[in-house]
Amino acid sequence: MIAGATGYIGGRLLKMLESSGHRLRCLARHPETLQAKVGAGTEVVKGDVLDPASLDPALQGVHTAYYLVYSMGSEWRFRI
Repeated sequence: MIAGATGYIGGRLLKMLESSGHRLRCLARHPETLQAKVGAGTEVVKGDVLDPASLDPALQGVHTAYYLVYSMGSEWRFRI
């Protein structure tokens, strides 16, 4: 499973794994946005890494997960 497949690195990993023939599942807050960007054999599931209850069904049967989510909330603001 890839969490963060809509991002720069996650999107490239997605294409690399798809071209290698791996079965994939991608986690997305808005699956309809990602669905148009994945191959026919890739499953897109609704979920949010900030919502633990959404992760259990998304991770069901998953062997390996890639967490490529980048977030800069208020606690990450740079101070000059």
